[in-house]
Amino acid sequence: MRLALSLALTVTLCVAPARAQTRPDDPLSPLRIDPVQLDLAYKHAQARRNIGIGLAAPGVALTILGTVLLGYGGQNKNLFGAGEEIAGGSVAAGVGLALSIPGVILWIFGQDDMDVATWRKKQITGTPFTF
Repeated sequence: MRLALSLALTVTLCVAPARAQTRPDDPLSPLRIDPVQLDLAYKHAQARRNIGIGLAAPGVALTILGTVLLGYGGQNKNLFGAGEEIAGGSVAAGVGLALSIPGVILWIFGQDDMDVATWRKKQITGTPFTF
């Protein structure tokens, strides 16, 4: 009896009054996007893309250099020379891949975000522009 009474009292006291929204169409309305926020998003995306390019270029160069060293190490008749070339080539290729994979991902996502910001700004202003 006490449990039922305390449960009923808790339920009646904890219920918050329901209120209607001031504007019922707010959840269905499109987002309000500020052009200043779009400019800031564009600059962040451009920085992300530029960092990606900066990582991808030396990463690809190191990967190519590493594979060339691996190829020379496989053809070298000298055992110690071949071992040094294969070890150096594998390290260079590994570091190159470690740099180029995140660089390419940052490059792609940054460029995509730049395109989205440009498209949205064009939709807001109605005229083509450049940042």
